[in-house]
Amino acid sequence: MPFWYFFSVPELPNEVAHQSETVDLKQYLVAEGDAVKVGTPIAVIENYWAKMLLKANGKGAVMKMTLRSGVTVKVGDPIVTISADGEDIPYGKPYALLEITELKRKKP
Repeated sequence: MPFWYFFSVPELPNEVAHQSETVDLKQYLVAEGDAVKVGTPIAVIENYWAKMLLKANGKGAVMKMTLRSGVTVKVGDPIVTISADGEDIPYGKPYALLEITELKRKKP
């Protein structure tokens, strides 16, 4: 029996965290029904400080896109629902891996 979990925007590192604790969801890189594994790019996000890539940290399949591209999302808000077998859910780890792809500005 498959389980599911919410793939959320993770806490951002200090060098790119913004006081608003929000990011813009620029683009999904997967579609509903797509299989994902550790490292699969899920979405591109951006804020005042950086462009970032969110990657899966477990195996499963994209069940539902919770939001549409182009909206502002609070850190911690779910953007995708992923179905997975119980042993493929990244228990005790972040569900999303964050990669900074471009620093737009440097903090003072």
